[in-house]
Amino acid sequence: MPTSGAFIGRLSEVAISNAASSDPTAATYVAAEKVYSPRLAKSQATARVSSNDSSGNEEYLATWRDGQLSFNMVGDENATGQEHFWTAHLAGETRAFRLRFRGDSSGERQYRVLGIITSLEASGDRDGAFEYAVTLQLTGAVTRDTQ
Repeated sequence: MPTSGAFIGRLSEVAISNAASSDPTAATYVAAEKVYSPRLAKSQATARVSSNDSSGNEEYLATWRDGQLSFNMVGDENATGQEHFWTAHLAGETRAFRLRFRGDSSGERQYRVLGIITSLEASGDRDGAFEYAVTLQLTGAVTRDTQ
């Protein structure tokens, strides 16, 4: 992660609801501090529906959608937002999450989702610095709008 130069201060924002939630558009969010490398992945499953009258071509229909949100955070024991991730993970709660790739700037495109934290990995080095790698399984639709 960059610590100086042109990229400093261009951290993304991932925020978590302050309690279990069933509506990402009505949640009260707490921003997680020092987030970088967010990845939002959505996939579309299909079902094969070819028949003898398909003219020799495979035919498919869209079925289920799936998704994950993953990101890294520079660890900070005093970060309130980061503590919410631990609380949600240990309780197995469904929470609302908000992602803004360019941070909290006006007019920024945002993605709001419900998700369950499936992985929360902490790692450190000899200098005492540490980071978290977080993965969420999305549940439900993604709301994509402008803040």
